[in-house]
Amino acid sequence: MDALGAILRVTGHVIQASGSRWPLALLAGVLLFGCRPAEPTPSDDEPASAAQVSVVGVNKSGFNAAAGTVKFVISGETLDTAPGSVLVLHNNTKVPDGALEVSSSEVTLPSITEEGLNEFTLIARDSKGLGITYETRFWAGSQSLLVQVVDQGNQPVSDAAVTIRLNDDQSVNAQATSTGGQATFDNLPDRTFILEAKASGNRFASLAAIIGDSPKLVLRGFDPPSAVDNNDFSQGTNGWNLDTDGDGKAPVEIAPHVEGSIGSLPAGAATPPRLERRPGFIAPAPWTRAATAPQADDMDLVLNTSGEGPQSISRTFTIKPGTKNVTVRYRFITSEVPGGYFGTKYNDYFGVSIRSQKGGGAALERNSMNGLGLAAFDAGGATAWREQDLPVDEEGDTIQVDLTVANVADDLLDSQVVVDIVEEKKLAIAKLQLNDINNQPLNYLSASAHTYFGGNTRIHGTITVEGAEDDSLTSLELEVLEGSAVVARANLAAGVRGALLTAFGDDEKVEVSNSQLLFELPSAQAAAVNQQNNGNLTLRARAKSQNGEEATEEFGAVQKLVRYTGANRYGGRDEGVGGDDWVKPSVRTVIEHFAGLTWGDFSNMNGGPFPPHQTHNDGNDADGWFNGYNARDAATAQTIIGHLNDATYGSRILTVYVTYQQANGNAFWEAIRNVTLNDGRQARDVIRPLGGHTTHFHWIVSE
Repeated sequence: MDALGAILRVTGHVIQASGSRWPLALLAGVLLFGCRPAEPTPSDDEPASAAQVSVVGVNKSGFNAAAGTVKFVISGETLDTAPGSVLVLHNNTKVPDGALEVSSSEVTLPSITEEGLNEFTLIARDSKGLGITYETRFWAGSQSLLVQVVDQGNQPVSDAAVTIRLNDDQSVNAQATSTGGQATFDNLPDRTFILEAKASGNRFASLAAIIGDSPKLVLRGFDPPSAVDNNDFSQGTNGWNLDTDGDGKAPVEIAPHVEGSIGSLPAGAATPPRLERRPGFIAPAPWTRAATAPQADDMDLVLNTSGEGPQSISRTFTIKPGTKNVTVRYRFITSEVPGGYFGTKYNDYFGVSIRSQKGGGAALERNSMNGLGLAAFDAGGATAWREQDLPVDEEGDTIQVDLTVANVADDLLDSQVVVDIVEEKKLAIAKLQLNDINNQPLNYLSASAHTYFGGNTRIHGTITVEGAEDDSLTSLELEVLEGSAVVARANLAAGVRGALLTAFGDDEKVEVSNSQLLFELPSAQAAAVNQQNNGNLTLRARAKSQNGEEATEEFGAVQKLVRYTGANRYGGRDEGVGGDDWVKPSVRTVIEHFAGLTWGDFSNMNGGPFPPHQTHNDGNDADGWFNGYNARDAATAQTIIGHLNDATYGSRILTVYVTYQQANGNAFWEAIRNVTLNDGRQARDVIRPLGGHTTHFHWIVSE
């Protein structure tokens, strides 16, 4: 007992030994059995800073100057301005400390933006030691593009609204008004763009262009409506204008309908073999290489390319009484995909537009091979069937459908727009808004099998469906498309069926106007989504009525989240927010790679806000723990450095949050302050001090 007393000092029920304070019962276990006591249960509590961050000097939805300045403005709290307390990553690379101008309310990065996509992450602390994380992305460039705008008589048009869209992300755009038939766009990256022009009388023009082109937008009005009722091609091309430019008929043919795939890869091939581009090469017609049998009693219209540049045709008609929606069903086929030229400058494009003369409405898709992504095509180079819908509300309105397809960069390896049918419907989805379970706009979708909410991924939102007075809505579902193919379907939630699955009545509409649970995606359906690769999912509502009509409305693209199912977890699973298991597929691969770690929170169902976390909203964050972490000493630091030096995935760990003091004598700080990681990063730049991380660390993982 005297020897023990020389080692230990007992105070109440706590024994202090070698600078650590352990409960007496736990230390007894060490003395009697030679084992270290279990550490306290990890906690995911992360006090959030009151700071709000905004970025000024850039346009996140537009085009910004290369070598421009970026400024982060902090309100609601002040920054800790101590050296090393502010870190900025630019395209996953640390911005040198000397390039940052830091004050208590601003972080300025002079002359920082690069040509192309710029992604910034601000990692800082407020004056109370609480973490601040902010991410932003935008495009920048140094190129210009002069666009001509003329009428069908080749005369310059002023006051036309001209829009340029980035083909990589068409939400990035800029607008200008033509003067003397010209509009100029600056600060463009060297990419492919979609150009559009609109003028009085609902005149419209669109084409794709790259830097160095001299694009000319020819505004088209409305042709006289055809009296020929031929929206199903039962009368061949009668009623279609095959010479919209006055330079001869476009290369059009009527061919048997092929509903499914038009080709498959050679046995054992992962990607199509590249064909030699040579003059005179003609790819076989798509219906001759179809993997599914053509339907001889159902004919399609095929608009082909011929030579370099666009080919266009149109159809103009008067809608029938009671029509509320005009739909075009089509697909894009390009020989560039089976030819092996995806991702190259041979970026053939297409366009489908529907316009109404009286109502002034328009619905359109303009896209290219590269813009759609390789996953959108089968091995024969065909997309799945797509639909474009235009709600109409003017009796006897004139509708014009315009089709365009173009060879880009040369006249080889042709492409086609294939139209199945143009339909006039009395059913239309007039409004659609989808939200996450917090009723915030939906940006992510949890798409894996799970048990939360009875095994359903919940999708909130609002919707309005219009139909004839004597009709009723009988079915409404949400389609999940991956690579243009429908891979899953979400059911209408029970709580809104009474309001929606009913007669349209005198109002000729049914609707849910307040955001609430709208659709539920069953686990069995979600499991059909590709679980291995990152990507976008397109969401499209489909309505069916008692009178046999159908209508669709596309919400747009959301990013895919999948479920981490490992058993090495701590804490509860946050069932009330759809679980805390949700990550991007590539992030899950990183998490699964590391042994000896226990995991807490990732993101909740469909991402979005996840209190009390400031982040954890996009499938890139992970809270974790390992035995010995809570000591946050030199041994803890060495374990974390080992993770960061992992040859396979260490460089994918962008940030590690740990609670420690950057002070002389702090064992954790001393162990990392002068360490250079295997990939050249400084450990102190990656392992960041942040309050609220005493019993767990926090990773931010790149995609």
